[in-house]
Formats: sequence, C-alpha cells, structure tokens
Amino acid sequence: MSSNTSIADEINNLNLSMQLLYQITSIIFIVIGAVGHTLSIYVFTRPEFLLNPCARYFLASAISGSMVVYTIVPIRMLQFGYNINLFIYSTSVCQVLSYFLVCARLLPSWFIALASIDRFLASSPSTDLRAWSNIHIATRVILITVLFICLINIHYPLNQTIVLLPRISCTFSSSTYQAFFSLWNLTIWSWIPTILMLISGLLTIRHIHQSKKRISPQNNSQQNQKKLDRHLIRMLIIQCFIFGFTTTVCSVIQLYVSITNNLIVKSDLTKAKEQYAMNAANLIAIVGPCTSFYLFTLSSQLFRRQLVNAFCGQRFSQNLTTTNGNTNPRDGQHVNKN
Repeated sequence: MSSNTSIADEINNLNLSMQLLYQITSIIFIVIGAVGHTLSIYVFTRPEFLLNPCARYFLASAISGSMVVYTIVPIRMLQFGYNINLFIYSTSVCQVLSYFLVCARLLPSWFIALASIDRFLASSPSTDLRAWSNIHIATRVILITVLFICLINIHYPLNQTIVLLPRISCTFSSSTYQAFFSLWNLTIWSWIPTILMLISGLLTIRHIHQSKKRISPQNNSQQNQKKLDRHLIRMLIIQCFIFGFTTTVCSVIQLYVSITNNLIVKSDLTKAKEQYAMNAANLIAIVGPCTSFYLFTLSSQLFRRQLVNAFCGQRFSQNLTTTNGNTNPRDGQHVNKN
C-alpha cells in the first residue's frame, strides 16, 4: 500500500514539476520570441537586406517563428501549464489545431535549410548555379515550401482523435500510426533539413576556399556583397546547429517512446517519466524558433550595426547597394567630393 502511495506521489510530483516548468518557460519564450522576431522582421525588411535572397529566407523563418511564438507556445502553456486543453472541445478542433501546429513547427527549420542552399548557389563558381540565387526565385520557393509542408502532412489530422481514457485528450488514433508519425517526424522535421544544411554548408565552405585561390580585381560593390555573404553564412551556421540539435533531440525521444510502447508493458510511473521527457523535449525544440534573433545578433556584426542604425535613425554606414560617393566611417553620412 505504501509502495503504491509513493508511486502515486512521484507521478504527481512529476506532473506538478511539468506544470511549473511550462508556466515559467512559456512566458520567457513568448517575451523573448515576440521581441526578437519583431526586431528580426524589421531588420530583414530594410533595404540592405530586403533584396538579398538568403535574407529573404531568414525573413520567412522569422515570420514562421513568430507563428510558433504566438500560437504553439501559448496553446501548449495552457495545455501543460494550466490544464486547459483547447484540443478536446470537438474532434474537428482536435484535428484542425493539431494540423496547424505540426505545419507551423516545421517551417522555420525548412526555411533555414533553404537559406543554406541559397548560400551554396550564390558561392558557386558556375554562373548557371549562381543565377538560381535571386530574390524572385526565393519568393516562389518560400510559397512552394509552405504548400509542400501543408500537403505532405495532410495525413496527420486524419489520424487524430479524442480519447477518453486514461484521461480525455487529443491524440493518435492508433499506436501503429503513432510509431509511423514519430519516424516521419524525425525524417521530415530533423533529418532532411539538417542534412540539407550540412551538405550545403560544406559545399559553400568549399566554394569559398576555391574563390580565394582565384585572384581578380573587385570593385567596392563586389567587396561589399562578399562581406554581406560572409555575415549571412556565419549567421546561417549558428542557426543550422541550433535547429539541427534541438529538433533531433525531440524527434528521437518521441520515436523511442512510440516504438517501446508497442514492445513492452510499461508501468504508470514509467509512462509518466516518458511523458515528462517528451514534454521537456518539446520545450527544447522551441528554443530555435524563439531565439533566432539573438543568435543573429551574437554571430553577425553587420546585423548588430544595422539594428543599431535602425534605432538611431541613421543610414547604414556601408550601403551595400550604392557605389557612388564616399562614406564617413564615424557617422555613416555621405561626404560630397566636390
């Protein structure tokens, strides 16, 4: 009897700990995410970045990341932090909300992968490949990616339902589909974007090393463009690492739990611990979409300078799209030669 009581107490302590964790971290994520994405969107829509295809992918990632901050984080905070489950009002609500959250969660990492591919194309010695790195193609690819993510996950809401036991919840309709989706999630959310980031990043570095061997005179516009490219690549590397690590951790834990559910009989305490681990992993996966602005700020002096100039009301001290006139390095104002 005492053993059962201690197990029940331990399960209750895990649930209370998870509630407290979600109550605190969700508020932190909402605040830093809302501020960060607002500033990122503002910076990436300024003229110096607006017409750069890689920056356009960063802008798309910031917008989709803000969707995570304003929708996924509050909904999960209510669900796990305050036991207010919006999914259980009807089967339709369960399916629509689940579908939206799955698609919204995937987009930021895919846009970062596309930005990595764009840097590979932009750094290529082939003029044909470089031609694919332009703002018009980037805009089309972003729209196609949103449609692609929505279509390939259309099976997900069809396999969501409301169950009453052991407690009412919106969950998978079968354990078989749960195992399938865990593997699907690992592949689509973690492996494919991460592999694309890794391969594109390595090829980009190779192109950069090859370009250093080719010595040719460059005008100011070309030098400024290369400086912008270097900053974007640095920002990209940090993003790739964070998204790849956090999504893989979450997906691997979910896959392990779903597979072992079909192989072994688990005690209530084991199930509670695994649920705690999955909920904590979901919080870890939110780190990437919520902190991208701060990673940009830490990794790129150009991004920091542009942000400061935006707040100070100054023009960007090194206008990457203008080659005429001199620039005062102190105040960023153009000096007339005449």
